[in-house]
Amino acid sequence: MTAARPKLLPFRTVLVPTDFTEGSRAAIDRAIALPLAQGARVEILHVLPESIPAKARAKVEAGAREALADAVARTCANATTGGELAVTSELVRGEAYVEIIRHARSSGADLIVIGRRGRRPVRDLFIGATATRVVRMGDAPVLVVKGAAAKLYRRPLVATDLGDTSRHTLELGLRIVGSRATVRVVHAFHVPFESFMAPTRAALGEVRKPFREKALAQLDALVAPYEDQARWRKIVRAGDARSIVLNEAVRGHADVIAIGTHGRSGLSRALIGSVAEDVIANAPCDVLVARPVRFSFALP
Repeated sequence: MTAARPKLLPFRTVLVPTDFTEGSRAAIDRAIALPLAQGARVEILHVLPESIPAKARAKVEAGAREALADAVARTCANATTGGELAVTSELVRGEAYVEIIRHARSSGADLIVIGRRGRRPVRDLFIGATATRVVRMGDAPVLVVKGAAAKLYRRPLVATDLGDTSRHTLELGLRIVGSRATVRVVHAFHVPFESFMAPTRAALGEVRKPFREKALAQLDALVAPYEDQARWRKIVRAGDARSIVLNEAVRGHADVIAIGTHGRSGLSRALIGSVAEDVIANAPCDVLVARPVRFSFALP
């Protein structure tokens, strides 16, 4: 029996938080380069901190409104969809990550696109930053943009643990790429106590074989409903998932990595130490993070 073909819809509402840096401009450029629905909306949001001194508040707000207007004008000028794309902006006050998540929920955003700032190793900037909190605690998937957007993604790498979020992650990966892209799907498996089960290198292959075969069968089942929507390459490797995903991204010249993460009721440790965070911190390309389908975080 042939699996029913899922209907993957283009994005209708994309939220782009901005701090008016080069990274934010790259995020806006990426947002309008994504496959968007007819009449889609790109919302540009800037959050002013509450800590601005009262005497400087009016001047700072005026400057932010002017910068937002410039961002909207630039976005409309660069958009390839002409009048079919609505570009809006909003200025709010508060804690940045809280207001970004709040706005995404109220507008029904189906994707948040956020820039990765700076030329230093991203780990120095990312831990504890607004982007991390949005990834950890938001409901919508987040696309973390590293570089300038030139065209549709063509070489996506989908990293899967074959768990509950795998199908959601795969579908998101397909939604952000151009038609007939080559999609590489990678799974890293681990054999418990393999050093005891295979004391020699010669025996290691036999010990790993049933785990590899099971993973390949699961990958086949995962991809089956989408076989005609892309060219597929399925990759199964034994070892540390972080290293395998990053190495495969380099080997395949990936322009985006799609990866799922698991929320823990919104706790701040939800992403610390996880494969997703290491991939975001060290990836040579953009990273799309799929949220758990039933994940929710209560805003302050």
